[in-house]
Amino acid sequence: MEYIRVGTSGLKITTITFGTALTIGTQSSEREYAEAMIDTAWKLGIRSFDTSNNYGDGKAERLLGMCLKKYPRHEYVIATKGSWQIGNTVYDKGLSRKHIIWALENSLDRLDMEYVDLYYAHRYDSEVPMDEIVRTFNWLIDTGKIRYWATSEWPLDALEECVAYCQTYGYEKPICEQFLYSYAVDKAEKNGVKEFCESHGMGTLGFSPLCQGFLTGKYRDGIPSDSRIAKSSKINYDKTIHFYEQNKQRIDYFLAVCEDYHVEPASAALQWCLRKQVYPVLGASTPEQLKANIRCMDQRVPEEIWTLLEREWRTAG
Repeated sequence: MEYIRVGTSGLKITTITFGTALTIGTQSSEREYAEAMIDTAWKLGIRSFDTSNNYGDGKAERLLGMCLKKYPRHEYVIATKGSWQIGNTVYDKGLSRKHIIWALENSLDRLDMEYVDLYYAHRYDSEVPMDEIVRTFNWLIDTGKIRYWATSEWPLDALEECVAYCQTYGYEKPICEQFLYSYAVDKAEKNGVKEFCESHGMGTLGFSPLCQGFLTGKYRDGIPSDSRIAKSSKINYDKTIHFYEQNKQRIDYFLAVCEDYHVEPASAALQWCLRKQVYPVLGASTPEQLKANIRCMDQRVPEEIWTLLEREWRTAG
């Protein structure tokens, strides 16, 4: 597993970040399951872990913190997020100083850690002035509660305002933006967010790099019993079933090209993201699935595939 530098910051993470959305604390709240997943990730060389205060209503943070206790704290990077709606009052969401400081303190309590390496503003909040957002996250850096801050799924105009404010007044800007990204979904390309980040020294991480499993080919012969769609009621998440109808042309073309060249689809899907310098936040339902996906990183993908995929990707886009 290689390490990459996050934007122009000094932080390095592994090329693959292990993501806990919809698995640890959601698919299962058992510590044994969480330990099996985290220990497998560690053995595979992953040293970057991603969670959020809304994953599994906080259970993901708690389990992740427990499972990482056995490992030296300085040898891994942990990221969590705040601002998502996590309660029923107006104080349970957003990027106000009141909410963010409270949310982080609760996240640190669940993780049982003194600090997190990376703290995300988890969606933009247009009701809060940019100076309040920037100053709050910088204050958290100054107090040692976080080492760096970042954004997730922010619109281009908000990122432009944020970076301009930081540059004008001498504040630390977010070191990266995390967005939905895969061969099938290129929203961050179309809306200018990826290009803006690249030109302003911000790293880019992409969640759902396998397009919720559709780019692995697992759904070609129906819905597997262990798939996210089959477990949609259990994990309280039904968006996966719509991904195919929304991205059918690209998914079908991608799988056809991989089949013609006898390449494992997951290999091409993950390596596509790396070629675009969007580093995958990768989840998995089982240790075996995680191992298989990481093995895919070593499979050689013929250059002709990238040419064919790029041509269709640009045409369809």
